[in-house]
Amino acid sequence: MSPSVGVRGIETEYGVAAPPLTADEVAREMFAPVVAWGRSTNVFTPAGARLYLDVGSHPEYATAESASLADLLAQDLAGDRIMWALADHAAGRLGREVAVFKNNSDSAGHSFGSHENYQVARSGSVSLPQALIPFLVTRQLVAGAGLIQVNPSGARYVLSARADHISESLSAATTRARPMINTRDEPHADGNRFRRLHVIVGDSNMSQAATAFRFGATSLVIRAVGEGHSFKAWALADPVRAIREVSHGWRQARPVRLADGRSVRPVEIQRAYLEAANEVASCGEDTAVIGLWRRCVDGWERLDFAGLETELDWLAKLRLIERYRERSGLPLADPKVIRLTLAYHQLGPVGLRGKLEAADLLWSGVDQLDAAKAVLQPPPTTRAYLRGRFVRAARAAGSTYSADWTRLKLGEYPPVVLLDPLEPGDQTALDLINQVAALSGDGQLVRTDGAASANGPAVLSDFDRILEQAANQPA
Repeated sequence: MSPSVGVRGIETEYGVAAPPLTADEVAREMFAPVVAWGRSTNVFTPAGARLYLDVGSHPEYATAESASLADLLAQDLAGDRIMWALADHAAGRLGREVAVFKNNSDSAGHSFGSHENYQVARSGSVSLPQALIPFLVTRQLVAGAGLIQVNPSGARYVLSARADHISESLSAATTRARPMINTRDEPHADGNRFRRLHVIVGDSNMSQAATAFRFGATSLVIRAVGEGHSFKAWALADPVRAIREVSHGWRQARPVRLADGRSVRPVEIQRAYLEAANEVASCGEDTAVIGLWRRCVDGWERLDFAGLETELDWLAKLRLIERYRERSGLPLADPKVIRLTLAYHQLGPVGLRGKLEAADLLWSGVDQLDAAKAVLQPPPTTRAYLRGRFVRAARAAGSTYSADWTRLKLGEYPPVVLLDPLEPGDQTALDLINQVAALSGDGQLVRTDGAASANGPAVLSDFDRILEQAANQPA
């Protein structure tokens, strides 16, 4: 069997700030209601998503497994809504603004990621990571988020915020040595049938078009490898060096060196992957991804990006910077310019995304009603549907429970194991959900104050209210 893509998911690490508090103090204040709700800093929500504090006290949201790009984008935006609602609640407790950023680095040089997960068939997937490397190195031409990089020699605008933090092509590590693809074998599914491809090289995107491209194009490349495209002709001599060269040398379209000694422009590599992907494209979402991809590649061929300013993060941010500098006369490294780029990535009403989308300066392809629903409702076509319903029912009944990607456990009952991410109708799980839902009557949380009971219906906690706020707040 050749590699094929099943469910997809995105894990986003967020930056937080509320001076003079440390990031660790801010994150723990944000997660205090989560701990009270789930007795842990690592919980699964009623949408089937995972919310947790990662290494370094980074708030992180891992979307529920999604079978379509539309579901994935809605889930991603739901994570943003929840993070901002947590920050807003913490701000009320602290008496100061708590800022949350969906970006990839801070002023101290720390990097945090936007990790991609692709369910692929285990059979035939051994060569997949190597085949993807040239594509991932040059994918930043479309999906880079852009960054003002300041060093002793001056300031420059680079394509990718993540590129300079990558130190290997492939590795089982994620923090000690950051690879493009993490090879640790954690399928979160039937390991005999499936493998989870864990890509950690990408930037955090604010543009929904860029996020859709990142997942859609990568999925098409995986499919192309499964159809026999090896991409060996595009193997890079030094991928880590190349990813920096692409990011830094974009204005001159600086070439990169291939393993066979040739030097090619990054856009030539993207063109080759695009044409292979076009051969295997089959559905509406594929067509949309191919269309954006082709317009971007054509733009890079001409170094003319007219018409792409509302879809590519690196370009939308660059235009914002250029216009501000034209009015202010400030240099690129000026703190006010840097703050503008941070506002581009800031969540909530202070951030720029909502304003840019409202002014048609940034593409918004997801109906905000769908994003709001995704805060509390899991995708209906994956096993996340079962997980989300189970969490909601168990909490409404005040039952002792646990849940993770593959297991649902109620009290002393044997766990239900869900090994197929594309199975939303497992009968054993549905029977368990119906059984626990019957304990609380209508399966709704009791809207009174107090603590959850081990023997009776749970109450509406602060975190439940935060989730409701996230679902009801403006975009």
